[in-house]
Amino acid sequence: MSFRDNLQHLRATRNMTQEQLAMMVGVSRQSVTKWEAERAYPEMDKLLKICQIFDCTLDELVQGDLTDREAEPEKSVPADAGARDTIGYVDRFKTRARRLAVGVMCFIIGVGLGLMASGLVSGSMADGSLIAVFILLFVIAGLAIVIPEANRHVLFMKEHPFVIDFFSAEERAEQSASSSRGLVVGIGLIICGVILVLVFGGSATTDAAGSVLCGTMMVLIAVGVAFIVHAGVLLDMLDVEKYNYDAICELSDSEADALLDTFDAEKREHYLRNRRVNSMVGTACGIIMLVATVVGLLLLFVARAEMFWVPWPIGGVCCGIAGIVGGFFKNRK
Repeated sequence: MSFRDNLQHLRATRNMTQEQLAMMVGVSRQSVTKWEAERAYPEMDKLLKICQIFDCTLDELVQGDLTDREAEPEKSVPADAGARDTIGYVDRFKTRARRLAVGVMCFIIGVGLGLMASGLVSGSMADGSLIAVFILLFVIAGLAIVIPEANRHVLFMKEHPFVIDFFSAEERAEQSASSSRGLVVGIGLIICGVILVLVFGGSATTDAAGSVLCGTMMVLIAVGVAFIVHAGVLLDMLDVEKYNYDAICELSDSEADALLDTFDAEKREHYLRNRRVNSMVGTACGIIMLVATVVGLLLLFVARAEMFWVPWPIGGVCCGIAGIVGGFFKNRK
């Protein structure tokens, strides 16, 4: 019995389409079509993944006869499922949204809590050292959340480098509305923080009161940014094509070539151009934020400047500009 017959029958036992199998294996639908037409053969890692999906051995899949295996209703995909999420794509993004929101909030909230503490606590540390301690602790906490999450997401993209768009119009509308509410709440909190300082800043008669007021503003901004990041990640979740571009950037050259080999020439070139642009934008943003961090630390510990935090927002704006420029080159015909 051939591999093609085994694969077709195993799909039938799970009521699984080629699109759904392609998502689970991490290839395009065209690849599965070629396998079942015996015009191509999967690589070893893809064969092992197919074995895991259908609970069979490699020998059974390649050389055995699995066409007598009975249907498995408890593992079947519903008939009306279409290209349903069979790889945990939505759960991965929801987890990513929560962790990134908390991690980014830690980067900002340390400044706010440090300012509040310096205003409330008297002593030798109230001259700025207390703020530095809070910033350091919360930056470490933020990095402890963001870096592992980034690694988890990269591993997920490498395992599932090509996802079929399975969102229905209703799901898109519901998620877009939910994310829009999150964006509004986040922007509202940031505006409230700024208004708080503008309205009550003049009535702060002591440095301590001013520090507490500025610290409260930074805390509100931190929470607002967390809402914005959470909403933004869930909006990115809906852009499956962008995910595919980003995932291809994480593959090695040989893996990317193998995946894109099933696409037509125009689409292949489009993906390759996005791969190159994403790589350059990522490198540029890394350099920008590294420079911003160095400048910010020098302002904090050497110059003792109160506005030491300014380089990071400027770096973020520069990264946004780099992303916009990269988007122009990606969309250019």
